[in-house]
Amino acid sequence: MQPTIEEIAKRAGVSTSTVARALRGDLKGAQRRSVERALEIRRISEELGYRPSWRARALSKGKTHSIGLLYSDPMWIFEDPMNDIAVALTESLQTLRYDLRLIPVTKDQQWKELVYGGAVDAVVFLTSVPEATREVLASQIVPVVLVGDKSDEVPSIVPDDEAGGYLATRHLLGLGHERIVYFVSDTIRPHYSIEERRTGYERAMREAGLKGQLMVWNCGIAEAMGKLLSRDRPTAMIGYCHVEALGITHGAWSHGLSIPTDLSLVTFNDMAMTRYMTPPLTVISYDAAEMGRIGAQMLAEAIEAKSSVEAVNVVLSETLIARGTTAPPASR
Repeated sequence: MQPTIEEIAKRAGVSTSTVARALRGDLKGAQRRSVERALEIRRISEELGYRPSWRARALSKGKTHSIGLLYSDPMWIFEDPMNDIAVALTESLQTLRYDLRLIPVTKDQQWKELVYGGAVDAVVFLTSVPEATREVLASQIVPVVLVGDKSDEVPSIVPDDEAGGYLATRHLLGLGHERIVYFVSDTIRPHYSIEERRTGYERAMREAGLKGQLMVWNCGIAEAMGKLLSRDRPTAMIGYCHVEALGITHGAWSHGLSIPTDLSLVTFNDMAMTRYMTPPLTVISYDAAEMGRIGAQMLAEAIEAKSSVEAVNVVLSETLIARGTTAPPASR
Protein backbone atom coordinates (compact mmCIF):
# COMPACT_ATOMS: atom_id res chain seq x y z
CA MET A 1 0.00 0.00 0.00
CA GLN A 2 1.32 3.44 -0.97
CA PRO A 3 2.56 5.33 2.13
CA THR A 4 1.08 8.77 2.79
CA ILE A 5 2.48 12.14 3.79
CA GLU A 6 0.75 11.73 7.15
CA GLU A 7 2.70 8.51 7.81
CA ILE A 8 5.97 10.26 7.00
CA ALA A 9 5.01 13.19 9.27
CA LYS A 10 4.17 10.81 12.13
CA ARG A 11 7.45 8.91 11.74
CA ALA A 12 9.47 12.17 11.58
CA GLY A 13 7.53 13.86 14.37
CA VAL A 14 6.66 16.92 12.27
CA SER A 15 3.59 18.43 10.57
CA THR A 16 2.36 17.38 7.13
CA SER A 17 3.15 20.87 5.79
CA THR A 18 6.77 20.49 6.93
CA VAL A 19 6.96 17.16 5.11
CA ALA A 20 5.52 18.75 1.97
CA ARG A 21 8.13 21.52 2.01
CA ALA A 22 10.94 19.04 2.46
CA LEU A 23 9.73 16.84 -0.40
CA ARG A 24 9.32 19.87 -2.65
CA GLY A 25 12.95 20.81 -1.99
CA ASP A 26 11.89 24.13 -0.46
CA LEU A 27 15.12 24.73 1.52
CA LYS A 28 16.18 28.15 0.24
CA GLY A 29 17.43 30.26 3.11
CA ALA A 30 16.79 27.48 5.61
CA GLN A 31 18.97 27.13 8.71
CA ARG A 32 21.25 24.14 9.16
CA ARG A 33 18.89 22.48 11.61
CA SER A 34 16.01 22.79 9.12
CA VAL A 35 18.15 21.35 6.33
CA GLU A 36 19.09 18.38 8.50
CA ARG A 37 15.45 17.80 9.37
CA ALA A 38 14.50 17.96 5.68
CA LEU A 39 17.15 15.41 4.81
CA GLU A 40 15.81 13.12 7.54
CA ILE A 41 12.27 13.50 6.16
CA ARG A 42 13.49 12.56 2.68
CA ARG A 43 15.32 9.55 4.11
CA ILE A 44 12.14 8.38 5.86
CA SER A 45 10.08 8.90 2.71
CA GLU A 46 12.52 6.82 0.68
CA GLU A 47 12.57 4.14 3.36
CA LEU A 48 8.76 3.95 3.25
CA GLY A 49 8.77 3.92 -0.54
CA TYR A 50 6.89 7.21 -0.97
CA ARG A 51 6.79 8.28 -4.64
CA PRO A 52 4.60 11.35 -5.32
CA SER A 53 4.20 11.33 -9.09
CA TRP A 54 2.69 14.81 -9.11
CA ARG A 55 5.78 16.17 -7.40
CA ALA A 56 7.95 14.76 -10.17
CA ARG A 57 5.76 16.38 -12.78
CA ALA A 58 5.80 19.71 -10.94
CA LEU A 59 9.58 19.66 -10.64
CA SER A 60 10.08 18.83 -14.31
CA LYS A 61 7.73 21.55 -15.55
CA GLY A 62 8.22 24.11 -12.82
CA LYS A 63 4.47 24.03 -12.08
CA THR A 64 1.40 21.92 -12.84
CA HIS A 65 -0.84 24.74 -14.13
CA SER A 66 -3.62 23.35 -11.93
CA ILE A 67 -5.53 25.14 -9.21
CA GLY A 68 -7.21 23.05 -6.52
CA LEU A 69 -10.71 24.03 -5.40
CA LEU A 70 -11.15 22.39 -1.99
CA TYR A 71 -14.69 21.78 -0.74
CA SER A 72 -16.63 19.58 1.67
CA ASP A 73 -20.17 20.33 0.45
CA PRO A 74 -20.74 20.42 -3.33
CA MET A 75 -23.70 22.76 -2.84
CA TRP A 76 -21.20 25.50 -1.95
CA ILE A 77 -20.09 25.28 -5.60
CA PHE A 78 -23.06 24.20 -7.69
CA GLU A 79 -25.86 26.09 -5.94
CA ASP A 80 -26.89 29.57 -7.13
CA PRO A 81 -25.27 32.08 -7.01
CA MET A 82 -22.00 30.27 -6.20
CA ASN A 83 -22.00 28.54 -9.57
CA ASP A 84 -21.74 31.95 -11.27
CA ILE A 85 -18.57 32.59 -9.30
CA ALA A 86 -17.21 29.13 -10.12
CA VAL A 87 -17.90 29.53 -13.86
CA ALA A 88 -16.18 32.93 -14.01
CA LEU A 89 -13.27 31.61 -11.96
CA THR A 90 -12.84 28.61 -14.29
CA GLU A 91 -13.05 30.66 -17.49
CA SER A 92 -10.65 33.31 -16.18
CA LEU A 93 -8.13 30.68 -15.08
CA GLN A 94 -8.29 29.06 -18.52
CA THR A 95 -7.46 32.42 -20.09
CA LEU A 96 -4.45 32.57 -17.76
CA ARG A 97 -3.54 28.97 -18.80
CA TYR A 98 -4.56 27.28 -15.57
CA ASP A 99 -7.07 24.49 -15.00
CA LEU A 100 -9.40 24.28 -12.02
CA ARG A 101 -9.39 20.91 -10.28
CA LEU A 102 -12.24 20.05 -7.88
CA ILE A 103 -10.83 18.34 -4.78
CA PRO A 104 -13.35 17.02 -2.24
CA VAL A 105 -12.22 17.12 1.39
CA THR A 106 -13.04 13.59 2.52
CA LYS A 107 -12.17 11.44 5.52
CA ASP A 108 -9.61 9.43 3.58
CA GLN A 109 -7.37 12.55 3.49
CA GLN A 110 -6.69 12.12 -0.23
CA TRP A 111 -6.83 15.89 -0.63
CA LYS A 112 -3.64 16.21 1.42
CA GLU A 113 -1.73 14.01 -0.98
CA LEU A 114 -2.78 16.26 -3.86
CA VAL A 115 -2.14 19.60 -2.14
CA TYR A 116 1.01 18.71 -0.20
CA GLY A 117 2.27 16.31 -2.86
CA GLY A 118 2.50 19.02 -5.53
CA ALA A 119 -0.54 18.22 -7.70
CA VAL A 120 -1.67 21.87 -7.67
CA ASP A 121 0.14 25.20 -7.85
CA ALA A 122 -2.36 26.98 -5.61
CA VAL A 123 -5.58 26.44 -3.68
CA VAL A 124 -8.87 28.34 -3.80
CA PHE A 125 -11.82 28.09 -1.44
CA LEU A 126 -15.29 29.10 -2.61
CA THR A 127 -17.60 30.62 0.03
CA SER A 128 -16.57 28.18 2.77
CA VAL A 129 -13.33 26.80 4.24
CA PRO A 130 -13.78 23.21 5.53
CA GLU A 131 -12.53 22.91 9.10
CA ALA A 132 -10.16 20.07 8.19
CA THR A 133 -8.30 22.33 5.76
CA ARG A 134 -7.59 25.24 8.14
CA GLU A 135 -3.97 24.13 8.31
CA VAL A 136 -3.59 25.03 4.62
CA LEU A 137 -4.35 28.67 5.46
CA ALA A 138 -1.91 28.70 8.35
CA SER A 139 0.98 26.87 6.65
CA GLN A 140 0.53 28.47 3.21
CA ILE A 141 2.36 25.52 1.67
CA VAL A 142 0.90 26.80 -1.61
CA PRO A 143 -0.71 30.18 -2.43
CA VAL A 144 -4.30 30.37 -1.16
CA VAL A 145 -7.16 32.70 -2.11
CA LEU A 146 -10.66 32.81 -0.64
CA VAL A 147 -13.60 33.76 -2.86
CA GLY A 148 -16.72 34.61 -0.87
CA ASP A 149 -15.20 34.16 2.58
CA LYS A 150 -12.86 36.15 4.84
CA SER A 151 -9.54 35.47 6.55
CA ASP A 152 -6.78 37.48 8.19
CA GLU A 153 -4.24 34.98 6.85
CA VAL A 154 -4.79 34.90 3.07
CA PRO A 155 -6.20 37.17 0.32
CA SER A 156 -9.98 37.15 -0.18
CA ILE A 157 -12.76 38.64 -2.30
CA VAL A 158 -16.15 39.31 -0.71
CA PRO A 159 -19.25 41.45 -1.30
CA ASP A 160 -19.99 44.28 1.14
CA ASP A 161 -22.72 42.42 3.03
CA GLU A 162 -23.04 44.94 5.85
CA ALA A 163 -23.65 47.71 3.34
CA GLY A 164 -26.15 45.42 1.59
CA GLY A 165 -28.15 44.91 4.78
CA TYR A 166 -28.10 48.65 5.37
CA LEU A 167 -29.21 49.37 1.79
CA ALA A 168 -32.12 46.93 1.98
CA THR A 169 -33.33 48.42 5.25
CA ARG A 170 -33.02 52.01 4.01
CA HIS A 171 -35.11 51.09 0.96
CA LEU A 172 -37.93 49.78 3.15
CA LEU A 173 -37.69 52.72 5.54
CA GLY A 174 -37.93 55.06 2.58
CA LEU A 175 -41.21 53.40 1.58
CA GLY A 176 -42.61 54.13 5.03
CA HIS A 177 -42.08 50.80 6.80
CA GLU A 178 -41.13 50.77 10.47
CA ARG A 179 -41.90 47.19 11.49
CA ILE A 180 -39.14 45.43 9.54
CA VAL A 181 -37.83 41.95 10.38
CA TYR A 182 -34.52 40.34 9.39
CA PHE A 183 -35.20 36.64 8.76
CA VAL A 184 -32.64 33.82 8.54
CA SER A 185 -33.96 30.32 7.94
CA ASP A 186 -32.68 27.66 10.35
CA THR A 187 -31.67 25.60 7.30
CA ILE A 188 -28.99 28.11 6.24
CA ARG A 189 -25.40 26.93 6.62
CA PRO A 190 -23.23 29.06 8.96
CA HIS A 191 -21.46 31.92 7.18
CA TYR A 192 -19.96 35.25 8.25
CA SER A 193 -22.40 37.15 5.98
CA ILE A 194 -25.36 36.29 8.22
CA GLU A 195 -24.08 38.60 10.95
CA GLU A 196 -22.79 41.21 8.50
CA ARG A 197 -26.20 41.64 6.87
CA ARG A 198 -27.82 41.77 10.29
CA THR A 199 -25.36 44.47 11.37
CA GLY A 200 -26.31 46.60 8.37
CA TYR A 201 -30.02 46.12 9.12
CA GLU A 202 -29.62 47.09 12.77
CA ARG A 203 -27.51 50.15 11.93
CA ALA A 204 -30.17 51.51 9.58
CA MET A 205 -32.95 50.87 12.10
CA ARG A 206 -31.05 52.64 14.88
CA GLU A 207 -30.30 55.62 12.65
CA ALA A 208 -34.04 55.85 11.94
CA GLY A 209 -34.77 55.94 15.68
CA LEU A 210 -36.31 52.46 15.59
CA LYS A 211 -33.99 50.58 17.95
CA GLY A 212 -37.02 49.33 19.88
CA GLN A 213 -38.48 47.86 16.69
CA LEU A 214 -35.57 45.53 15.92
CA MET A 215 -36.75 42.02 15.00
CA VAL A 216 -34.49 39.11 14.08
CA TRP A 217 -35.97 35.69 13.35
CA ASN A 218 -33.90 32.52 13.06
CA CYS A 219 -36.42 29.74 12.57
CA GLY A 220 -38.14 27.57 9.99
CA ILE A 221 -40.45 28.84 7.26
CA ALA A 222 -43.54 27.43 8.99
CA GLU A 223 -42.75 29.26 12.25
CA ALA A 224 -42.02 32.47 10.36
CA MET A 225 -45.36 32.21 8.56
CA GLY A 226 -47.11 31.76 11.91
CA LYS A 227 -45.62 35.06 13.07
CA LEU A 228 -46.60 36.76 9.82
CA LEU A 229 -50.22 35.70 10.38
CA SER A 230 -50.33 37.25 13.86
CA ARG A 231 -52.06 40.53 14.64
CA ASP A 232 -48.84 42.50 15.25
CA ARG A 233 -46.95 41.12 12.26
CA PRO A 234 -44.19 43.14 10.54
CA THR A 235 -45.06 44.99 7.35
CA ALA A 236 -41.71 44.23 5.70
CA MET A 237 -39.09 41.50 5.71
CA ILE A 238 -35.43 41.26 4.73
CA GLY A 239 -34.56 37.66 3.93
CA TYR A 240 -30.97 36.51 4.31
CA CYS A 241 -31.04 35.05 0.79
CA HIS A 242 -33.31 33.63 -1.90
CA VAL A 243 -34.04 30.55 0.23
CA GLU A 244 -36.09 32.59 2.69
CA ALA A 245 -37.77 34.54 -0.11
CA LEU A 246 -38.94 31.41 -1.92
CA GLY A 247 -40.34 29.87 1.25
CA ILE A 248 -42.10 33.04 2.41
CA THR A 249 -43.54 33.77 -1.04
CA HIS A 250 -45.02 30.29 -1.25
CA GLY A 251 -46.27 30.47 2.34
CA ALA A 252 -47.89 33.86 1.75
CA TRP A 253 -49.67 32.51 -1.33
CA SER A 254 -50.88 29.49 0.64
CA HIS A 255 -52.34 31.65 3.44
CA GLY A 256 -53.81 34.43 1.34
CA LEU A 257 -51.24 37.10 2.17
CA SER A 258 -50.44 39.47 -0.67
CA ILE A 259 -46.89 40.52 -1.53
CA PRO A 260 -46.25 43.45 -1.47
CA THR A 261 -49.68 44.66 -0.22
CA ASP A 262 -49.54 42.79 3.09
CA LEU A 263 -45.79 42.24 3.24
CA SER A 264 -42.89 43.88 1.43
CA LEU A 265 -40.02 41.50 0.80
CA VAL A 266 -36.33 42.13 0.03
CA THR A 267 -33.60 39.51 -0.15
CA PHE A 268 -30.06 38.91 -1.40
CA ASN A 269 -28.84 37.20 -4.59
CA ASP A 270 -30.01 38.20 -8.05
CA MET A 271 -30.57 35.22 -10.33
CA ALA A 272 -33.11 33.80 -12.75
CA MET A 273 -35.51 32.52 -10.10
CA THR A 274 -35.68 35.91 -8.35
CA ARG A 275 -36.09 37.81 -11.62
CA TYR A 276 -38.95 35.64 -12.90
CA MET A 277 -40.91 35.06 -9.70
CA THR A 278 -44.45 36.45 -9.47
CA PRO A 279 -44.04 39.21 -8.58
CA PRO A 280 -40.35 39.66 -9.46
CA LEU A 281 -38.26 39.92 -6.30
CA THR A 282 -36.55 43.06 -5.01
CA VAL A 283 -32.94 42.04 -4.28
CA ILE A 284 -29.55 43.20 -3.10
CA SER A 285 -27.12 42.17 -5.82
CA TYR A 286 -23.37 41.87 -6.27
CA ASP A 287 -21.25 40.95 -9.28
CA ALA A 288 -20.61 37.23 -8.70
CA ALA A 289 -18.73 36.88 -12.01
CA GLU A 290 -16.38 39.71 -11.07
CA MET A 291 -15.55 37.89 -7.83
CA GLY A 292 -14.48 34.88 -9.88
CA ARG A 293 -12.40 36.96 -12.28
CA ILE A 294 -10.59 38.79 -9.47
CA GLY A 295 -9.96 35.50 -7.67
CA ALA A 296 -8.34 34.00 -10.76
CA GLN A 297 -6.07 37.01 -11.20
CA MET A 298 -5.00 36.96 -7.55
CA LEU A 299 -4.17 33.25 -7.79
CA ALA A 300 -2.06 33.72 -10.93
CA GLU A 301 -0.18 36.63 -9.37
CA ALA A 302 0.48 34.65 -6.18
CA ILE A 303 1.87 31.71 -8.17
CA GLU A 304 4.15 33.95 -10.22
CA ALA A 305 5.40 35.69 -7.08
CA LYS A 306 6.55 32.28 -5.75
CA SER A 307 6.02 33.49 -2.19
CA SER A 308 3.24 34.22 0.26
CA VAL A 309 1.04 37.13 -0.76
CA GLU A 310 -0.22 39.82 1.60
CA ALA A 311 -3.66 39.01 3.03
CA VAL A 312 -5.68 41.70 1.27
CA ASN A 313 -9.48 41.68 1.41
CA VAL A 314 -11.11 42.92 -1.80
CA VAL A 315 -14.65 44.14 -1.04
CA LEU A 316 -17.15 44.54 -3.90
CA SER A 317 -20.05 46.97 -3.62
CA GLU A 318 -23.65 45.79 -3.63
CA THR A 319 -26.65 47.40 -5.33
CA LEU A 320 -30.40 47.42 -4.81
CA ILE A 321 -32.61 46.20 -7.66
CA ALA A 322 -36.18 47.30 -6.89
CA ARG A 323 -38.85 45.09 -8.42
CA GLY A 324 -42.38 44.04 -7.55
CA THR A 325 -42.13 42.75 -3.96
CA THR A 326 -41.73 46.11 -2.18
CA ALA A 327 -44.28 48.92 -1.78
CA PRO A 328 -45.44 51.38 0.88
CA PRO A 329 -47.26 49.67 3.81
CA ALA A 330 -51.01 49.35 3.39
CA SER A 331 -53.24 50.89 6.05
CA ARG A 332 -55.03 48.33 8.23
